[in-house]
Amino acid sequence: MSDAQDLRPSVDAHAGDRRLVPWRRAPFPAPWATWFGREAPLHLEIGFGDGRYTIRRALDEPNADFVGIEVSSVSVRRAVTKLRHHDLQNVRLVKGGAQIAVRQLFAPASLSSVTVNFPDPWPKDRHEDKRLLRVPFLTMLAGRLVPGGEIRLATDHPEYLTFSEAEVRASGWYAIEAREAPPAVFETKYATKWKEQGKPLHYRVFVRNDEPVPDIAPIGRPDIMPHALLQGSLPTTLTFEKVVNPVEEGHVILHDVAQRVDTDDTLWIRATVDEPDVTQQLLLVVQRRTDDWIVRVASFGDPLITPAVRGVVHAATEWLASLGTFDVTARNY
Repeated sequence: MSDAQDLRPSVDAHAGDRRLVPWRRAPFPAPWATWFGREAPLHLEIGFGDGRYTIRRALDEPNADFVGIEVSSVSVRRAVTKLRHHDLQNVRLVKGGAQIAVRQLFAPASLSSVTVNFPDPWPKDRHEDKRLLRVPFLTMLAGRLVPGGEIRLATDHPEYLTFSEAEVRASGWYAIEAREAPPAVFETKYATKWKEQGKPLHYRVFVRNDEPVPDIAPIGRPDIMPHALLQGSLPTTLTFEKVVNPVEEGHVILHDVAQRVDTDDTLWIRATVDEPDVTQQLLLVVQRRTDDWIVRVASFGDPLITPAVRGVVHAATEWLASLGTFDVTARNY
């Protein structure tokens, strides 16, 4: 087995035993029924904050299972503490961005509901493409919801409500219903804050119809991680300037390069890949082997191997080739 093959991500068979799921190392889609130890209706909350709403639902609905997704480390830590306090077994938490986590972790027609309480409204017109409930993500959710499944939205922002309803209509996958918000919605941290300020809270339910939805499969794991092979040596004096390259719908950035101080056989390149569904911070390794050099993605952080990640390996390879002391002998990306 080659060094590149050794870089395949491992799968944590016990991930479901943890309240905070190491989801990037999980099977895609995730085996929620196995992890929860039962078949039960599965509900998702996106942006669970400190977890109080998810926990309230889990306590009130012990025969259902709940998954919460949140990007804030502070919020995740607080929610994990609350889960331990209540000793809840029907909740799992995921730290990460909603769009890529939903794509990777949930099988078609596996979700009974998706709750989005007080999402960031991104109020400026130029930031509309950052809003969560847009047609592409609504299409993704439609494929993950059972027919009749629901997206439940609470917001204090009337412009965001109008925008979301327009996107829902444009998607063609849902009916819009105005309902009274469940009492637990008004117990969330943000609802409490805005009620004190006298702001009205809006609540809508988008009910999935039975129209067929295009399949949006998870991003698969490669058998061999992207890498390149080179012959040559590092120049005596190493110079580097930041690299920014477009790739498909996103771009890749090589920020800086570091060299081991005790040897001349390893470089690290700090990089960012930015795509519509995900932004990842990566570490590339340039390492001398017995007969050649390898450029590869470090397994640190369990990166998802997207087209932009392959593009960042290409960018690093091209930079090394531009030094004039290397010849590229293989490109495996």
